[in-house]
Amino acid sequence: MDSCLGVEQDLDKATSKFTALNDHSNKILGEVINQVEDLRKEISQQPPDTPLTQNQVDIIHELASSVKQSVFQLSTDHRELHATVSRVGKSIDRHFIADYAAVAPKAESFCSDTNRPIMEQAIAQHLYRQDLEDVGDSLVGEARVGVSERGSTFAQLQRCAAALAAADPAPALAWAASREHDLTHSPLLFTLHRMQMMKLAREEGVSAAISYARAYLSQHVSRHERALRACMGVLVWCTQAAPPAPPPPEYAHLLDLKALGAEAGELFLREACSLLRLAPHSPLAGAVLAGARVLPALHDIRAKMSHPHVLAAWADDELPLEVELGEEGGGYHSVFACPILRQQASDHNPPMRLLCGHVISRDALNKLAMGLKLKCPYCPMEQSPSEARQIYFS
Repeated sequence: MDSCLGVEQDLDKATSKFTALNDHSNKILGEVINQVEDLRKEISQQPPDTPLTQNQVDIIHELASSVKQSVFQLSTDHRELHATVSRVGKSIDRHFIADYAAVAPKAESFCSDTNRPIMEQAIAQHLYRQDLEDVGDSLVGEARVGVSERGSTFAQLQRCAAALAAADPAPALAWAASREHDLTHSPLLFTLHRMQMMKLAREEGVSAAISYARAYLSQHVSRHERALRACMGVLVWCTQAAPPAPPPPEYAHLLDLKALGAEAGELFLREACSLLRLAPHSPLAGAVLAGARVLPALHDIRAKMSHPHVLAAWADDELPLEVELGEEGGGYHSVFACPILRQQASDHNPPMRLLCGHVISRDALNKLAMGLKLKCPYCPMEQSPSEARQIYFS
């Protein structure tokens, strides 16, 4: 953050100087143009082939000298501006690390015959999740991407969120109404109905909003009484006899349908993804988010590591440190340690998921299996060893 602030200060200086130079240049050029126009009009009023008077010749010489001086001054100011802009680039180089090649994966690894289709699929998937269907369709058609999310569940959720951002809660309400039983303890239904109520108040009047509130918001009084009171109170500013003074801060945001839509859209995606057990971020967004957090830490550690035993930690395909990705980063696991044998999983001893959901290593599975039966070491569920499935961590 300190690096960003340092660059921002230098950029603000360059922007201010550019604005001042632009205003000054326009003023000087305007004065020169006016002087030339006045002289041209004066000369054009004389008969053709009339020689210039000594006064006019002196004026032309003074004007030419003034133009030359103005051009020289503008050129000097431009060189100073160029130096200020150059300082911005130097500030970026000073505050930010330009080369992460020492710790980042090689670019060629993403272009192999195995990884390139995966990358193209991840990019197409991300485009569809961002509601950029036309761009995603072009990529899928030109790159011949096999699998996409164009008609997936998340794409439908994204369209509902986009409608909320455009102040239209109808698609999201229809989706939530079909899953009302699963959203009993979620604030999503109240948030969507509140937005629809305020939309009716702005478009059809207070009476329509009150009728809607009685039909759909009465069941949420016990959990959202305070918020519902605010909704009722803000209706005063939706009538023709609204008070001249603006509403207080606790009411003002309720009158902004776009702000309500942005708040409802964020809540809708979070609650819907949780209900449907979908990742809130696309694989590409998750990788970028994780990389943005990991690379600076890796580079800092790499710069300080010099001991041979420490450098050996970079020989494997594992991170030599644990990185906290935050609440939005999700959970990423590159290694697995068997809780039974206390051994790290490998290609020859991969993690296996049992029917009950518990995960153990293949060696532990083989040791616990008794013929065709296997009892989970963590719960009483019995199952067949052949029903276990291997887990792949990415």
